[in-house]
Amino acid sequence: MDLIMKALRLHTLRGDIQQLGMETGYNKRGIRGILFERYVCGMETPITKDEFDSVLTEEYAKVKAWRAKRQGN
Repeated sequence: MDLIMKALRLHTLRGDIQQLGMETGYNKRGIRGILFERYVCGMETPITKDEFDSVLTEEYAKVKAWRAKRQGN
C-alpha cells in the first residue's frame, strides 16, 4: 500500500508542478518554495528530497518547453 501511495504522491507532485508553472508562471525556485514543504516534510507519505528534486527538474523542463512553444506561436 505504501508504494501505491508514494506513486500517487509523485504523480500529484508532477501535476502540481505543471499547474504552477503553466498557470501562474512561477519559476523553478518559486515552485520549489511552494511545494517542497508539502511533499517532503508533509505527514502523509512523504517523498525524499532527491525524489522531489528529480521530479521538479523533469517537470520544469516540460514547463519551459511549453512556455517556449507558446511564445513562438
